[in-house]
Amino acid sequence: MANKPNQKLRMLYVLKLFFEETDTENGLTTQQIIDELANLGLEAERKTIHRDIRALKDFGLTIEQRGGREWYLANRPFQIQELIMLVDAVQSTPFLTEGTTDRLIKKIQGLASESQRDLLHRRIEVPGRVKMHNAAALENADIIQQAMRMKRKVSFKYFHYNAAKEKVLNHAGEPFSVTPVRLVYADEFYYLIAFMDRWANVEGHQPFSPFRVDRMLDVRVSDELATKDARIATYRSDEHISPSFGVFAAEMTNIVLEFDERVMNPVIDKFGLDALVFKQEGVMMRAHVKAPLSPQFFGWLLQLTPWAKIVSPTNAQQKYTEWLKDTLDMYAEDQR
Repeated sequence: MANKPNQKLRMLYVLKLFFEETDTENGLTTQQIIDELANLGLEAERKTIHRDIRALKDFGLTIEQRGGREWYLANRPFQIQELIMLVDAVQSTPFLTEGTTDRLIKKIQGLASESQRDLLHRRIEVPGRVKMHNAAALENADIIQQAMRMKRKVSFKYFHYNAAKEKVLNHAGEPFSVTPVRLVYADEFYYLIAFMDRWANVEGHQPFSPFRVDRMLDVRVSDELATKDARIATYRSDEHISPSFGVFAAEMTNIVLEFDERVMNPVIDKFGLDALVFKQEGVMMRAHVKAPLSPQFFGWLLQLTPWAKIVSPTNAQQKYTEWLKDTLDMYAEDQR
């Protein structure tokens, strides 16, 4: 018996059996538990198993018996529907590489019983979904959070792709050194909202700038202390970032939309049920919403034409019509 597991570990192996081999639809008889332990070199009797099960129940596990025969774990940390939802979310997240996706799914599968794991092998179909190639995205996020806890700046190089699909470093290859303000998830990617010292006191410039975390290289916690500025302490991401219209959105503006009832669903999808909507004469509706005067918002509104328009403010109408005119002029040049 020298090479066999220590008998004192028996209860831990019993616990492992319940987690891996039982669920609300599958159980183990007392004899099956004894046989499984014997395969591990552990001797046990029926009364020993019953004593272990009582101890596990006293510990807080919900272990029940079906039909007076099979024991099973009735309540798991995650229900199978919740695990399926987590797998679906991981599979459809574009900022995760294929390798990271597979590793995370295997860990999630470890939370299910063996019979449930088959349900987690399915892969949902997300048409056109592109996975990223930078496997360091999650590591970058951890380093940024570390810098925020230490109240230091974060240093990194930032890249974009050229026409040849090659990585090209921004800023002439020089690293950025910025004060991390927020890590936000928008447009299905993680972004760092950073305070830029160079624009802090320049009129007409916004000192807060977004950086895609998966496009950062050589991310490090800087030795330089984070900048102290009153605007950082009072920063609110919802003033510059729209969950519906992008992280590069302009400052949020109060807008009144007038629209036909047939486009009520798209309006609610974008702004939620809390948008102030009231009925006008005939079939026209009005909604008071907050949105950025950005191409993302204008493009969405154009899809609702001719059933929706901006009623106010005037500057919002002007910017929208200017955007439409610039778009028409671009195509008009090709048709001359």
